[in-house]
Amino acid sequence: MVKKIREKLSVFSNYLKLYKKSLRLVLDASPVFSVMMLILVPMQAALPAATIYLANYLINEMSESGNVVNTVVIFWGITFLLGNVISPFITFIQGKLTDDLTYHLNMSIMKKSESLQTIHFFENSEFLNNIELVSSEASWRPVNLLVFGTSIIGSLITFVSMIVLLAGLNMFIALILLVALLPQVILAYKIQQQAFETLVSNTEDSRKLNYYTKAVIESKTIKEVWLFNLYQFFQEKYKQAFHRIKNSVDKNRNKQAITSIVFLIFTSLASVWSFMYIVNDIQRGRLGVGSILVFSSSVIYILQSSTRFVEDSSLLYDTLLYMDKYFTFLSLADKSADTKERDVSLTREPSTGLTLQDVSFKYPNTDHLVLKNVSFSVAEGEKIAVVGANGAGKSTLVKLLMRLYSYGEGTITFDGVDIETMDILAYRNKFSAVFQDYAKFNLSLRENVMISDLVNNHSDESVRMYLKQSGFDTKELNIGLDQQLGVKFSDGRELSGGQWQKVALARGMYADRSILILDEPTASIDVQTEYELFTRFIEMSKDKTVLFITHRLSLVKQADKVLVLKDGEVVGFDHHDALMDTNSYYRRMYEMQANPYK
Repeated sequence: MVKKIREKLSVFSNYLKLYKKSLRLVLDASPVFSVMMLILVPMQAALPAATIYLANYLINEMSESGNVVNTVVIFWGITFLLGNVISPFITFIQGKLTDDLTYHLNMSIMKKSESLQTIHFFENSEFLNNIELVSSEASWRPVNLLVFGTSIIGSLITFVSMIVLLAGLNMFIALILLVALLPQVILAYKIQQQAFETLVSNTEDSRKLNYYTKAVIESKTIKEVWLFNLYQFFQEKYKQAFHRIKNSVDKNRNKQAITSIVFLIFTSLASVWSFMYIVNDIQRGRLGVGSILVFSSSVIYILQSSTRFVEDSSLLYDTLLYMDKYFTFLSLADKSADTKERDVSLTREPSTGLTLQDVSFKYPNTDHLVLKNVSFSVAEGEKIAVVGANGAGKSTLVKLLMRLYSYGEGTITFDGVDIETMDILAYRNKFSAVFQDYAKFNLSLRENVMISDLVNNHSDESVRMYLKQSGFDTKELNIGLDQQLGVKFSDGRELSGGQWQKVALARGMYADRSILILDEPTASIDVQTEYELFTRFIEMSKDKTVLFITHRLSLVKQADKVLVLKDGEVVGFDHHDALMDTNSYYRRMYEMQANPYK
C-alpha cells in the first residue's frame, strides 16, 4: 500500500516537473504574452467569487435596511464588466501565444535536427517514431498546452474561491461538499487515466487504422488495390482493428458512466441537504437572504470547475507526454557534431586523397560486420568504380567516407588527417553526392538544383546547363525554372522517375565539390541514355575525385580503378583489364552481364 502511494506521488511529482518545464518553454517563446496570461487567467477565475460576494452583500443590505449601497453596485458592475471583457482578451492573447509557441517549437525541432549529423539516428525505429510524433503534432500540441494548462489553473482558483465563499456561510457545509466531491474527483481522474492508458496501449491498432485507410486512397498503392480488388480486404482489417480498440475503450466508458452516476447522486443529496440547512438558517435569522445566491451559485461553480479540472488535467497529461518526447528529442547528443577543438584545416597541399586502413563497421545494436578490414587509397582526381553483389557493403562504405556514420575500427584519413578529428561540416563540404534514394524536394525546379550550393550565386543559365548535361532539357520538356515540382502544393508538376533522377544528377554536379559520390544514380534511366550521361559526367569531372557504385559493369571501363567488394571485404582493387586477368570473382560477374548481349 505504501509502495503504491509512493509510486503515485512520484508520478504526480514528475507530472508537476514536466508541467513546470513546459511553462518555462512557453515563457521563453513569448515572455510578454506569457506574463499577461499569468495575470489575466487567475483574475478571470477569481472574478465569479468576487461578483457573487458583492451581490450577496448588496442583497443582504437591501433586505435589512432597504437602502442601495452605490459603492457596492459600482464595484459589482466593475467585476461584471471585467469578467466579460477579459474572456475575449484572453482568447486573443492565447492565439498570439500559440503562434509564438508553435514557431518556437518547430524551429527548435529543425535546429536540433541540424545538430544530429550521423544517419544512425534516422535509421532507429524508436527515434523515427518519436520524431514523427514530435514533428507531426508540433502544429497543434502548443494549443492544447495553453488551453488545458491555463484551464486547470483557472478551474483550481475558481474551485478554491467558491469553497472559501461557502466556508464564509458555514464551515461545516463547505467540508461536507468537499468530502462529497473529492472522492468523485479522484476516481474520475483515475478513470480518465485508465482510459488514456487504454488508448496508448492501442496506439499500434490506431496506426493500423490510419494505414488501412490510406492504403485505398494513396497513389503509391491504389494501382494494386484496383488490380487485385483489395477494398474488402482492407475494410475487413479496418473493422477488426476498430473493434479491438472500441471494446477496450467501452469498458472504461461504462465504468466511468456508472461511477459518475453513483457519485453525482451522492453529491446531489449532499447539496440538497446543505441547501435545506442554509434555508433553515435564513429563516432563523442566522444568515442573510443573499446566502441563497451564494450557495446556489457556488455549488454550480464548484461542480463545473471540479469536472473541468479532471477532464483538462487528463487532456493536459496527454499533452505533457508529448512534451516529454519533445524534451527527450532536444536532449539527444551527437558526438560527431561536436566541432570544438577539431582540426578544420582542409587545404593541405599537395593532396594525398582518401585512405582507408583496416576499417571495419557494424550497424548499431547488431553484431554482424558489414565491412571487414577494408583498406585502399584513392588519389586526388581518380575515378573509382565500386562493384559487388547486393549486401556487399558498397553503400555503407561511401556513407562512412561522407561521415554519415562513425566507423568502428581502423582509420580513414583525408590528406593524411583522421576524418574523425575534422570539423564535420567543413569535411562534408568537400563532397557532393547523388544517392540511390535521392531526394525529391517539393520546391521549384531552380531550387531543386541550386539547393546543393546556397553560398555561390549562380545564374539561371548555369542551372539550365547542368540540367541539360544531366539529360534534362527544359526547352524540350517545356518546363520553366519556376515550375513547382511534386504534387504536395498547388500548381505542382510531377516528374517521372527518370526525370527526377536527372534533376538529382544536375543537383550533384551543380555543387562543384572536389569529391563526387554516385550511388547507382542512373538506375531509373535506360542503358543507352545512362552510358551517354555517364560519359559526359566523367568528362565534366576531370579534375574531381569520383567514386561511383554501379551494378552495370559496362560502365567500369571508364574508371581508373575498380574496387570489388564481397561480403564486406575488398577482394580486388585494380584497373578493369588487370582484374579480368587476375580476379576470377570479378571476371565471373562481368561475364554474367556481358554474355546475354553476345
